[in-house]
Amino acid sequence: MQVADKQTRLPADRRIELTVNKFIDKHHVLLNALSSSLYKPVLVPTLYTALSMGDLAKNSSVYGPQTNAYVLKHLEVVEIVINNPIGDDHTFHFHGHNVQVIETGPYGNSSTDNRKPVAHQQSELWPMWRDTVQVRAYGFIRVRFRADNPGVWFLHCHLAIHMYNGLAVVFVEAPDVLQQRQSVPEAMVEMCKRQGILTQGNGAGNQGFDLSGLPPAIYLPS
Repeated sequence: MQVADKQTRLPADRRIELTVNKFIDKHHVLLNALSSSLYKPVLVPTLYTALSMGDLAKNSSVYGPQTNAYVLKHLEVVEIVINNPIGDDHTFHFHGHNVQVIETGPYGNSSTDNRKPVAHQQSELWPMWRDTVQVRAYGFIRVRFRADNPGVWFLHCHLAIHMYNGLAVVFVEAPDVLQQRQSVPEAMVEMCKRQGILTQGNGAGNQGFDLSGLPPAIYLPS
């Protein structure tokens, strides 16, 4: 057993609960979301917004509702719960972190399609660490990690079509610390400019909370 595997449960400082959703729109296109809105790219890459917006970078609104951004404080322990009340398994990948798998179990009503209920399992002394986890149909998973890696990190379904259709969120981790420690190489900025990609400002390339110019966010019906 490796040293990392012998770490006991991290005590959670904060809990973020996400729920897998899907529906077919009027054009017969399948849309996916974690909670109520679809992830879609914005005009300014989220990392550039985190680095260029000063103290406002700690406010999730500046990234645009399309990013599903959650701002994390430096070194806090975050508990993520992913609920899956629908009949599809989903494999989720955490960028930037391995996470402690704390608990899995049933969620929702599996009797609608005669599936065997997901077994309930809870970690004991030493939770296993993974960067990719499976959330079974009609199941949930609970994981934890310490926000000790300042940056912008993606959490997404590993099935490409589900990710493309919106099944993702972004963790903006310790943007104040990120601004002190990192900067974007000039070569990268120049590459973005050549492609017409904005490199400063909020998600729309504006200042403050002015998000004019962004396409409207897509929310799933409640």
